[in-house]
Amino acid sequence: MLPDFLSSLAALLVPGQLALMFGAVAIGLFFGALPGLNAMMAVVIMLPLTYVLSPSAGLAVLISAYVGGISGGLVSAALMRIPGTPSSVATTFDAFPLAREGKAVKALGTGIVASFCGGIISLAILVAFAPAISQIAVRFGPFEYTALTALALTLVGALAGEHMVKGLLAALLGLGLSLIGFAPIDGTPRFTFGQVDMLAGIGLVPFMIGLFAIPQLVTEALAPARKLELDVTERGIGVTSRELRGNAPNILRSSLIGTAIGVLPGIGGGASNLVAYAAAKKRSKRPETFGKGAVEGIYAAESANNASIGGALLPLLTLGIPGDAVTAMLIGGFQIHGLQPGPLLFRTQPDVVTAIYAAFLISALMVLAIQLSTIRIFPRVLQTPKRYLVPVLVVLSVIGAFGADNRVFDIWVMLGIGALGIAMERYRFPLAPMVLGFVLGPILEQNLRRAMIYSEGSLTPFVTQPMAAACTFACLAVIALNLWQAARRKRPA
Repeated sequence: MLPDFLSSLAALLVPGQLALMFGAVAIGLFFGALPGLNAMMAVVIMLPLTYVLSPSAGLAVLISAYVGGISGGLVSAALMRIPGTPSSVATTFDAFPLAREGKAVKALGTGIVASFCGGIISLAILVAFAPAISQIAVRFGPFEYTALTALALTLVGALAGEHMVKGLLAALLGLGLSLIGFAPIDGTPRFTFGQVDMLAGIGLVPFMIGLFAIPQLVTEALAPARKLELDVTERGIGVTSRELRGNAPNILRSSLIGTAIGVLPGIGGGASNLVAYAAAKKRSKRPETFGKGAVEGIYAAESANNASIGGALLPLLTLGIPGDAVTAMLIGGFQIHGLQPGPLLFRTQPDVVTAIYAAFLISALMVLAIQLSTIRIFPRVLQTPKRYLVPVLVVLSVIGAFGADNRVFDIWVMLGIGALGIAMERYRFPLAPMVLGFVLGPILEQNLRRAMIYSEGSLTPFVTQPMAAACTFACLAVIALNLWQAARRKRPA
């Protein structure tokens, strides 16, 4: 494998191919940074351009757009509190407060380093353990997915912080909103109130823009004008070697979480960054600093979302099963060149597999170089007078909400969720549990209904099937731990 990898790396390190990959990375970063656009759109745009390229070169361009698109969400999340992609939701929790303190360079630098580390760790796992991990993932059925999703939802306690009851209510509200539209399996319309537009449910993009962008834009519009002092003259990228060493376990743990969740089809980076963030908060010695500019939170969120790239590529390459929506589009790239991803690909076209590995590495380095070279340019967005900045962000938010599915209705959804977000922030309801409930709700419901159909209503497979039983007992253990910790906090000193 190593000789093939080095050969593929040499084949991609030619001026023409590097220029194509650099352009794809730049387009991915641009699409990832704009609200409503995402890595999948970047891959879709680049897909027709690969017709004239060789299989290895064409897939390398698509991988570059993928990596750039996932990494690009950091900029808008840190500087404007608008998640550029679903995988950068948790980044807003600490990167934006840190940027508002005048430490935008540190916020971006931390995210850039974490993204690169997460991507490289997931690439190493992809190269070393692809077949073994995918064989485990393919055994996941509805019982395993249900138990695993329930386990992820138990992290609501960590995301809620001191407001446990409000966090649970927010998670239930997110779960409720995810039920709107046609039901999975039987297609029964629910909570549509006779509105045809409600049948398709609430889209993730207008939901995220409404929940995070609208409250922030209203706050900015009503707040008195003030000059934000940015320290863009500090040396380096705001990341110290001591801080990086101290967060090494956090980065490794979050990267493993991102890779593991990325492997499971249908979950992807939208959940991995939230789960990794919650895990980092539970393991932190200073959990009270999370949500106030804690670099631990940025390291966790950004390393997990980039690690999900390698995780999503695992089942695609070894089993031919896409791990997320972007890798589903990558199947089109394989088909253009007459290739079928799966076990036989490693035997018949090993050069294509190693070219994907090499493209992942090169594009991660390109993203690192581009983001570090512009780290002192983007923070100046925060110094733009808000009479100019707020209208531009409103227009971008509207375009992003509309562009996801080309529906005017989604603009009204964005505004409605925005009003809900304003009320939740006013009464100090945490937003993260609501996002987690909304993202995981459809996955939990669909797999639970399938599980009940397969078992004819019996719950025993949750404790008799090994992997489902492991997730079930882990879920119960986390719930018991949360209850015990809550009881300790209430106990008088």
